[in-house]
Amino acid sequence: MPYDRGIPLGWTLYVRLRMPIRPRLTRPPRILIASDQNHALSDVVRSLGRRGYSVLRVFAEASVLERARTARPDVIVLDAGLGDGYSLEVSRALRADPLIGSSTPILLLVPGRPRREDHLAALRAGVWELVRQPLDVAELLGRLDRYVLVKVERDGVSRRDLVDDVTGLYSTHGLARRAGELILQAAQHNTSVACVAVAPARDGHEAGSDGLDGLRGVARLLEASGRRSDAIGRIGPAEFAVVAAGVNRAGARQLAKRLRDSLGGELRAGYDAVGSRRASQGALEARSLLARAARALEMAKLEGKWVREGKDG
Repeated sequence: MPYDRGIPLGWTLYVRLRMPIRPRLTRPPRILIASDQNHALSDVVRSLGRRGYSVLRVFAEASVLERARTARPDVIVLDAGLGDGYSLEVSRALRADPLIGSSTPILLLVPGRPRREDHLAALRAGVWELVRQPLDVAELLGRLDRYVLVKVERDGVSRRDLVDDVTGLYSTHGLARRAGELILQAAQHNTSVACVAVAPARDGHEAGSDGLDGLRGVARLLEASGRRSDAIGRIGPAEFAVVAAGVNRAGARQLAKRLRDSLGGELRAGYDAVGSRRASQGALEARSLLARAARALEMAKLEGKWVREGKDG
């Protein structure tokens, strides 16, 4: 979809994000459970089977990635006790595999009450939620149902709708969807999500072959300066956005500075953040967050500033 010229970026972004894409469920959902706890999970396995799920079991850490690659599950449940506590490394390996990627929900079963640092470490490793043991079977089944719907919706969208064909980053729609997922994940970990919208200080990257090379160069620099858990997309002719979980407004400004340094100081930026209390409307809040950061970027350009904080509402 071409980008509109002469229309404020925040409004253009809002209109694009309102276009619905509907999912379709065509097969029984698959749940991969990696745990050596047979007795503790027997009720869960039986209940999932009665509910129409296809349940796959893995009992050794070394088998998780291989089984996930072949089965393509809709949700993965890891046990923190599997493989002597290397579950976060397993999660990172799953996220790094293109056949699994960022769209497959990963839940981690943990003993006792996790600390804030446990939540942040899990979030950055790609874990969507920590589930305390002993398990509440009914509550867990409800969570799995919701996560399967998220995955099915994502799978119902073509790659062309999610990826910008020039840079290979997320498109506007793709970034909004991923931002919604990150906001929902952050809510489960009781932390915030920030968005930093950026553009080269010198415009003109969008026209001609040299301009396309410039856009691709900016995209590669943004990827190199981000974390694996960050979502990066192109939201305008020469505008990009980075969505980062576990980052508040102060952290968003620091992220903007790091991005400016990566691009040699030639950068305009706008940023905003959302706390965990407002994450119950993940998709709606994601659209609003991206639009606020985009408007802040436009204000930074108009005011001649290198960075500007967004305003809520």
